[in-house]
Amino acid sequence: MAFRLSTKRFGAALSASRASAFSRNYASAATATSNLPQETLDAIEKESSLPNSDPPPDSQTSRLVGSHLPYMVPTYVRPPPMFEKGEGCYLWDIENRRYLDFTAGIAVNALGHCDPGMANLIAQQSRMLIHTSNLYHNPWTGALSQLLIQKTKEAGGMHEASKTFICNSGSEANEAALKFARKVGKAVQPDGSKYGIISFHNSFHGRTMGSLSATPNPKYQKPFAPMLPGFKYGTYNDIDSINTLVMENICGVIIEPIQGEGGVNVATHDFLLALRRRCTEVGAVLIYDEIQCGLSRTGQLWAHAALPKEAHPDILTI
Repeated sequence: MAFRLSTKRFGAALSASRASAFSRNYASAATATSNLPQETLDAIEKESSLPNSDPPPDSQTSRLVGSHLPYMVPTYVRPPPMFEKGEGCYLWDIENRRYLDFTAGIAVNALGHCDPGMANLIAQQSRMLIHTSNLYHNPWTGALSQLLIQKTKEAGGMHEASKTFICNSGSEANEAALKFARKVGKAVQPDGSKYGIISFHNSFHGRTMGSLSATPNPKYQKPFAPMLPGFKYGTYNDIDSINTLVMENICGVIIEPIQGEGGVNVATHDFLLALRRRCTEVGAVLIYDEIQCGLSRTGQLWAHAALPKEAHPDILTI
């Protein structure tokens, strides 16, 4: 989660002066026995004593936010700072105040902000070609696809991986996976009776209508109800319920090997093995959503690489 302050104030329980005093005392205690040079210790003491108040009403931040808000749909309740630059794990707002970034773009900026190598590649490519659509070949999409397949197999993941579908976002990746599952269901049962999708409580798969229908959280679903038909929800790690949950009319099962937003819940190997076996029995597509837990966040390229091959998915979304 982000380390960011809510727009609600600590104020009712803790005044700004007490919070500032706490920071100073904490810094003093931390530096009392430090071996750091005195100049560095003095800088730490000074920085910890600075107030961390919101930008005042007459600040550039407040003026810009006030002028922009009338034209923007209020999707989120954002905290007051307005960020304009970053480097490594730090961000700066337009008042030139520095922040240690615990959000990383909601687990996106794995290389930190403005990684020089990535910035140079983007600048170089932008001077050559930016967009042609997926109607035409380009040198890089196919190369990326090949690299993903090779590295996935080398890392012990998805041993039957053979093709990629490149898209723009995690939610779109899950939408595509659900559509592939429905397409398989139509191929198996041309009468259209095999269309059910199973997901699990405390999961999060996205906010577009298909992925939202697979995200059984009333906070997200209620404003846009009714959800798409055919979605059912199971209990995570409940092996005993699998056979009655995944029936012949189910075309796909989508699951996070490690749930992210739901509270960092880890699926047991036995549960995923049982789920894989049942999907094979009824001809359902097993989808692992590793948008949050993949790309080496567990120490391996994919979280499911720790599983035996018998538990590998049919589709992996990242």
